[in-house]
Amino acid sequence: MEDALNRRNEDWVNIVRGLVFTPVDNHKEARASQRDNTSAEESETLLANHQDKKTKGIYTPTSHLFLAGDLNYRTSDTAPLPSDTLAYPQPASSPTDPHHYCHLLGNDQLSRERKAGRAFHGLTEAPITFPPTYKYSKKAQLRAGSNASMTKWEWAKHRWPSWCDRILWLDCPVWMKTESSSTRIEVGKYDALPLNPTSDHRPVVLGLRVPLKAIPAPKDGEGEDDPRMNPPFAIDPKWRERRTTARMKEVLVGLFAYLLLTWEGLVILLALVVGAFGGWAIVRSMPEF
Repeated sequence: MEDALNRRNEDWVNIVRGLVFTPVDNHKEARASQRDNTSAEESETLLANHQDKKTKGIYTPTSHLFLAGDLNYRTSDTAPLPSDTLAYPQPASSPTDPHHYCHLLGNDQLSRERKAGRAFHGLTEAPITFPPTYKYSKKAQLRAGSNASMTKWEWAKHRWPSWCDRILWLDCPVWMKTESSSTRIEVGKYDALPLNPTSDHRPVVLGLRVPLKAIPAPKDGEGEDDPRMNPPFAIDPKWRERRTTARMKEVLVGLFAYLLLTWEGLVILLALVVGAFGGWAIVRSMPEF
């Protein structure tokens, strides 16, 4: 929905606060995997260092960060009117053409929120040089399935064409660039792939050249403005409880989906129903003493 901007920004907050990475705590497996190639003394050293690792969020001083997905940001804060469909973008070679997608790109919510510091703190995006990735009509999806060339963009009329699907990244930190001015992430290509008949989105692809060297730990006083050192939001202190609850819900949803949406599940469900009814019938038929 076009008017759900605050909810999308809240999704970003929840990602930063709730996406936590923890060290593997199964030390027996770690010890067994190194038994053949590592001495006992070396293994104990590795395990001791392993135990010192702490939980980390997505912003980490010595890690890269790449974010990709259907982030769902739109190009308007309100739903389109019937007359707005006349201004929807169409294939045009010149940016001066009123139907060129660049005119709609200026209203992109994600770019606005990122530049204002309300979302995707510190992340970078390559210039967008492809048409909106959402929302294509059913007619467009059928056309995509027939391998017909897309000479016209068929948009769903109840949504503004938007760049919902994006890829962003966090550039190399300043303390890494001070060692070498050429140390940076370079963009190769950022483009949208062809429409798939099973989706109303066009997927996007990004090619990057990342330095083949580890990000060093910063020295004292370095990178205080880098979100790696000062994340925009603290990790949720109840992230463990929330993750446990979410996993329980996943198991329940998966179980019900298996029972109701697969032939095997339906057979099991039918057997349980028949068995329960049969047991009830047997109990009812037993004489009372």
